[in-house]
Amino acid sequence: MKKNMKHPADVIVDVMNRLYFHRLTTTSGGNLSIMDDEGNMWISPSGVDKGNLTRRDIMCVKPDGSIVGPHKPSSEYPFHLAVLRSRPDLRAVLHAHPPTLVAYSLMRKIPSLDIYPGLSDLFGAMGIAKYALPGSDRLGESIASEFRKGYDTVVLENHGVVIGARSLDMAFAMFEAMDFAARTGINATMLHRPLRSRGEVATDIPTISGADLSERMITNEETDKREELCRLCARSYEHKIFSSIGGAYAARLSNGGMLITPADEDLNTLSPADIVYVKDGVCEAGKKPSAYAFMAEKIFELHSDVEAVTFSVAPYMMAFACTDAVFDSRLIPESYICLKNVSRFTLEEYAKDPVKVASALNMKDPIAIVENECAIVCGNSLLNAYDRMEVMEYGAESICKTASYGCDIVKISDEEIREIEVAFKL
Repeated sequence: MKKNMKHPADVIVDVMNRLYFHRLTTTSGGNLSIMDDEGNMWISPSGVDKGNLTRRDIMCVKPDGSIVGPHKPSSEYPFHLAVLRSRPDLRAVLHAHPPTLVAYSLMRKIPSLDIYPGLSDLFGAMGIAKYALPGSDRLGESIASEFRKGYDTVVLENHGVVIGARSLDMAFAMFEAMDFAARTGINATMLHRPLRSRGEVATDIPTISGADLSERMITNEETDKREELCRLCARSYEHKIFSSIGGAYAARLSNGGMLITPADEDLNTLSPADIVYVKDGVCEAGKKPSAYAFMAEKIFELHSDVEAVTFSVAPYMMAFACTDAVFDSRLIPESYICLKNVSRFTLEEYAKDPVKVASALNMKDPIAIVENECAIVCGNSLLNAYDRMEVMEYGAESICKTASYGCDIVKISDEEIREIEVAFKL
């Protein structure tokens, strides 16, 4: 991720807005802190509306312990100080208690992280801190002791989660990815299916390397598609189809190249300049394309009618990718019209024979679930790809919620499917 050059108080306000307005904390709950290079700890205040914070509301705890600002610092600032002082490699702490992660804290469990790519590397091992009174020295020591063991993420019994990172932006990305994984686990229980681990399957599919492509002409087509990619990434984020680091879009260009979203950048705040141009297996120098770039390029190469591809780890859909539950699109007419017959591939097939996966996708069969990896969705435009992915996540949510009642799903019949295919010329 790009280095954040904002004042620590502004960063705390920005991240708290994302937590609050995406229902990841309450008006009075959660707290954030940053340790700056001068040894000052900036922290969110106590008793101030989390949905209406400004820069002047953020408190500063000086190295000598004096407190500067118009409010009281968060009542839990002692554990923030304890964590940051015990782990000087960490410069930010995030504490929040969204419903799904609270559910795990009530069960005294850690969400399964080895279920789709990047999670285990992002987190490593996690700790669990014993319950103690909020704001107490005992809670601070309980949490700090787990961080001293080397954990960067700690589940608090009956209280939520604490994450430490080198920046608050990174702590938020970790927190959000953890929430996505936890939601996937909860959704799998709705389906009454155990989660499956990624295991030891090698996933070293070919990557796209950098090259000096800076002298090429940038067309109006490319400019427009860069802007559209950014808009749809932000929309996908708002609708919980993407997390800030989970998901990708790719769009074909008429010159034989493609555009794809970058790796390791916040997908909610992309600018057109962040989008990566790729052609013939190489990309713009100095940029890192999504890990899905090779698959997207192969799909475009094999299917001239595919204009856009999206890759998602949305929590309801991933409940199918991370279990043996079968996704059947014959739910409502819209889901069958948009999704048709959803293919399924193992992680081993995706890793060792990506051409097989790419070959199976086309505009007549535009969707594939890759076990413990993602859903791949093809479209005749970026908006069409987004729409299909959104319909798929809605359908997956409907199945999960129906299954949670223990009821059988009555699918659209074969005769009714034939009627849909004739009427809509599928």
